[in-house]
Amino acid sequence: MKIGTVVLMVLFLAACVTAKTKSWTSIPSTRQVQNADFSVQLTPLKRDKANFVSFRLFIDNKTNQPLKIDWNKTRYLCDGKSYGPVVFPSIDPATIKESIPPAVIPAGGTFTREIFPLKLVAFAPMREQILDGEGRGLYPGPLPQGENTIDLVIYQGERQIRQQITVDIQQN
Repeated sequence: MKIGTVVLMVLFLAACVTAKTKSWTSIPSTRQVQNADFSVQLTPLKRDKANFVSFRLFIDNKTNQPLKIDWNKTRYLCDGKSYGPVVFPSIDPATIKESIPPAVIPAGGTFTREIFPLKLVAFAPMREQILDGEGRGLYPGPLPQGENTIDLVIYQGERQIRQQITVDIQQN
């Protein structure tokens, strides 16, 4: 009986030692895309999680005119399928139902914001008010494995500019 117990303990310990913790990676870790009007970087973020939950969006306006990000038309896609708009931590959830105001990037200026897909918000149902005293209304949920794309819509005056930025998120 003691030999059986020892064998079971050895097998259990061997299983614990060989168990590999899965990790999440992004290829590339930051995607940069440029056009004549702006340069944009998209970086998946883990925050304090093991998996990715949001993106850092950085835009450098290369023009002498302001640019406006249209959050109502900007979309999140996973493996080519649209999953709706992107949102950000400081947004009031009630604003999403009406119209999200654009973000203005001044001529020659830069813009950065953490964004995440509305469909992957980490709570349900959505409430009509800000959830905490720090102004955070929405919290990101885990991003899925596969091609994660932001279909960014920016206006320069009346001219619409669309730019897709994609990173491949994988679980190892």
